[in-house]
Amino acid sequence: MKVVVTGGTGRAGRWVVREMAEAGHEVVNLDLHQRPELELPGTFCRVDLTDAGRVYDALAQFRPEVVCHLAANPSPSGQARIDVFDTNVVSAHNVLQAAGDLGVPRVVYASSEMATGLLTEGVTPARIPFDESERRPSPNTYALSKFISEVIADSMALASPGTAWVGLRINNVIDPDGYDRFAAEWDDPSLSMANFWSYIDARDVGTAYRAAAEGTSSGHEVCLIAAADTRAKRGLRELMAEHYDGYDSFADDYTDPRSAFDCSRMQQLFGWMPSHSWRDR
Repeated sequence: MKVVVTGGTGRAGRWVVREMAEAGHEVVNLDLHQRPELELPGTFCRVDLTDAGRVYDALAQFRPEVVCHLAANPSPSGQARIDVFDTNVVSAHNVLQAAGDLGVPRVVYASSEMATGLLTEGVTPARIPFDESERRPSPNTYALSKFISEVIADSMALASPGTAWVGLRINNVIDPDGYDRFAAEWDDPSLSMANFWSYIDARDVGTAYRAAAEGTSSGHEVCLIAAADTRAKRGLRELMAEHYDGYDSFADDYTDPRSAFDCSRMQQLFGWMPSHSWRDR
């Protein structure tokens, strides 16, 4: 199967490229930067995804059976909000519309945990673990841009019903060699409280994309993907109570160190479960 990966040079995208290639798929990486030192498999094509003509040209050239869209502005702070918004929304619209117009059978795109709106100071879910139905407004431009990508996909599902659309609300991505950063958070848990001490190993992002790309869904589906456990040494009940004004809205069957993010929809639809944890080191 020919698979186009946008942003395949990025922190998460490179693991999608590797996973797809290892599974025997023919991979094309559309990105602004190649980075030969990564030694990524497949074909590289430089494309500015904010230019619709170039996006249509690239997809028409390679004629993929699956598009895996990950390219986005990865730095939601420290720059003008409009730069983040424009890059993420325009590139998502260009890629999704071109894929639909050209009859690509499956599109898997990167939404974000931030699209839930829960990563807003003082906001907590109605219950832990929570699923895809939990969503609040967010003042964050990156979060807004990612939620709008889901709205775009809703529209594309109507315009191009022959294409299956899957949005992955990706958690905070940690490289396999990046777990050392957790030590500082264990000393000061407030450093990772914003997303309720959750994470996802970059390799599991790759397997999630593969599962969705090889799946048989139709219409538009949105799924949370996160590690099965928290990144904290202390229990989530204790941490939530301490950092969120006595919060104690947990499901009766919740047990530590389970993640606050319920990824069972991803398992039900595509048979995917995370397989990596910092606890296995």
